[in-house]
Amino acid sequence: MNAPSVRFAATLLALLLPRLLPVVAATLILAPSARAQQTYTPQSASSLSVTFSVERVGSGRVMLFGDVRNGSSSSYERVVLLAEGLDEQGVVVSRGRAYVTGVVPGRGTAPFECRIPSGGREKRFRVTVEAYQIAGQSP
Repeated sequence: MNAPSVRFAATLLALLLPRLLPVVAATLILAPSARAQQTYTPQSASSLSVTFSVERVGSGRVMLFGDVRNGSSSSYERVVLLAEGLDEQGVVVSRGRAYVTGVVPGRGTAPFECRIPSGGREKRFRVTVEAYQIAGQSP
């Protein structure tokens, strides 16, 4: 590099450094807290239980109708259910998800329905709570 290029780079750096330093410092300070806020902690769904009935719809579908019962005093929202069809050996042969609309109130219930594609090999079904959020808390 020749002398004028070095002087130009030094002058440019001297002009920009006071403006860039606060931005870089804020990024370094705030970055760990932003990552910490996005940490997911699994929750126990022990206060939520599911009851359902099964209805075959044609040869290629099964409908599950039921209720999610909330045994706690907290309300839950964004409840996602995993429905699985099991064969004679208990192997999963079909799967679907149901999204409970609205809120499951404390000590209350909320209905759901789930459509599962069926190969006809299902001998029994199970429905479990896959995810939920305490009502009023941000995701």
